[in-house]
Amino acid sequence: MRFLILHYHIFKNAGTTVESLLQKNFPQTFARFEADSRNTQSSAAELLAFVREHPELQAISSHPLRYPRPSARGFVFFDLLFLRDPIDRLGSIHTYFQQGASTDDPLSRLAHESDRRGFFAELLDKHPHIANNPQVNMLAGDGAYTRPPGPADLARATRTMLDAALPGVVDCFYESLVAGQYFWHPVFPNLDFAAAPANVTCPPGSTLAGRRAEIEKACGPRLYRELTGLNELDLELVRRARAEVARRFHLVPRHEERLQALIEEVRRLGGGDLTAESGLPRGGRMAAFWRGLTQVSFHRPR
Repeated sequence: MRFLILHYHIFKNAGTTVESLLQKNFPQTFARFEADSRNTQSSAAELLAFVREHPELQAISSHPLRYPRPSARGFVFFDLLFLRDPIDRLGSIHTYFQQGASTDDPLSRLAHESDRRGFFAELLDKHPHIANNPQVNMLAGDGAYTRPPGPADLARATRTMLDAALPGVVDCFYESLVAGQYFWHPVFPNLDFAAAPANVTCPPGSTLAGRRAEIEKACGPRLYRELTGLNELDLELVRRARAEVARRFHLVPRHEERLQALIEEVRRLGGGDLTAESGLPRGGRMAAFWRGLTQVSFHRPR
């Protein structure tokens, strides 16, 4: 039996940091499965052909790969994905392209020609595939944007997330890794998930709430309402993913102790004055949080 870690790299969802972790753990047996264009999509069948051609591989990261997860006799794929608050993600996309050199990429040109308000307005006006629930769209099917995602797509995306070997959320990044490291230990006992954050566009010490407030201020009330309205399904998918991360994290023995140890190691490796943001509540808020989980439907449609 061949065991492989498969990272579905969603743009601006902490993917570069995850890749650095995989490269660290599998320096000779890690590979990127990519395409010539950022908009190209790859199938499970193409990925299977690739890993059969490279029998030494143990971990793979890919931007163009789409679900469903590969399935073949003799293979077990441990899929890994990170989701992100969709408004925060769009803000990070603008910052990423604005900080980099201008290229022929339409988003790069737009970011260099526009402030945040102009960038978001143009996305809403002409780029619905980017502005309208893109993470639900990616997880619900092959990722092709042919219509606005709906409730059935949210149900399929939720099922994909729940079935993932390691589902994560950027604003509870380290809790996600603690759970993954623990539950993957029987197959990957030597995994080390400590690495300094890479390709980060968020200001040090910033919070999700603070970044969202800055985006709202930049957009103005009307544009911000339109932006959040087009991402209601993504917002709900991320909420459900946080609930699943919380469930797995709290099943881990000594989870808080493991979390602090991981954060301290990240700081030692170059995380500097890292303050680990967490979308999971602590202390007295936890009881209310768990009560809220009972209102989330995690049914698995046939």
